[in-house]
Amino acid sequence: MTGAGTVKRYAFLQALAARTENQLVVTNLANTATEWFSVRPSDANLYAAGMGMVTSYALGLALSLPKREVIALDGDGGIFFDPSVFGVIAAQAGANLTVIVFDNGGYVSTGKLPAVGSLSSSGVDLETLARAYGIANVVTVADIDGFIGVLDKRILNAPLVIVVKTSVEQQFVGALPMDLKENKYRFARHIEQSQGVKIFKPSAKEHGAKPAADPALREAGQSSLGQVLYEGLKENGVNFAIGLPCSGFSSVQELLLKDDGFDYVSVPHEGTGIGMCAGAWLSGRRPAALIENFGLFASVYHLLRGHMSYGIPTLMLTEFRGDTGDQEFFAEGGEVTLDVLKAMRINYRVVDQIDDLKPAIRDALRWMDGCLRPFALVPTFNLTRLKS
Repeated sequence: MTGAGTVKRYAFLQALAARTENQLVVTNLANTATEWFSVRPSDANLYAAGMGMVTSYALGLALSLPKREVIALDGDGGIFFDPSVFGVIAAQAGANLTVIVFDNGGYVSTGKLPAVGSLSSSGVDLETLARAYGIANVVTVADIDGFIGVLDKRILNAPLVIVVKTSVEQQFVGALPMDLKENKYRFARHIEQSQGVKIFKPSAKEHGAKPAADPALREAGQSSLGQVLYEGLKENGVNFAIGLPCSGFSSVQELLLKDDGFDYVSVPHEGTGIGMCAGAWLSGRRPAALIENFGLFASVYHLLRGHMSYGIPTLMLTEFRGDTGDQEFFAEGGEVTLDVLKAMRINYRVVDQIDDLKPAIRDALRWMDGCLRPFALVPTFNLTRLKS
């Protein structure tokens, strides 16, 4: 079913609100956020995630809180921005995730001219797209009764995607009464209280108390980078990570994949993984992204529009392709890597000695606890090629 529908999105949101209790909800930006706030104001809502990030945030939450229902209120523009998230849902998600894609055939908050039509207005079918990525439980609806019927008869053994055909009409109900950082605090405090987890750790010690002793760090000696990095993540409480295969981190990625006590998710796009890390942190996890610097470049939008706007930390292990010693065709990327981090106001540390890696992880996590922003550790090219 292609093209826009005839029923306003607001009517579908009203029907959803009547069937929503304590679910965590991540909304799209613009009027999707304000309309949902008007029908279901709650600290269990994370509002106005950027285009292409709504569903990845919700996916990170759902994977980290498997006993809590999570709903993504996304749009056709957002899904077309990053359709690969459907593949990660098919491979990873459980029955606690519901993705509702409001398809009005365009980027309507920007205007109503033909130039702002989305791919669905040209015949691309979102249900077919989701099924092609491996999601079996997908339904398209265009009326309230059909929408309610899907919600009430949900199959509770798989993630659910509902494509909702809506009209282009919007309900203007006023602006959100908070900025994104206040929303983040309210949302995370709600999860702390309802899930019994601790997310915020703003200070390393009570005022006047002696600082806690540093953790015992085994000498790295001649160990490989992969083994030391694996141990450093585990010893410092990191328990969720994403990555796209890269040669410098392949050994640690293999170790994490084999560890049944660690949640490592392979992603097809680093930005998708960065969004999942945000959702994981909001659920009380300690996330990390194992990506090369070109993956960092691919994630600039997601970091600036999401992590920096909300104030969400994620530890980024960034392989330094183009560093001295690497192939010359990576050189320009290596040359700008640190400048990109500086321009984004992301604190970083270049690590060139294996013995410095574990303390660097520890110190980065302490810094992020206080500053609530991402931090990048950049192992040099020679270090990422260190073998035992």
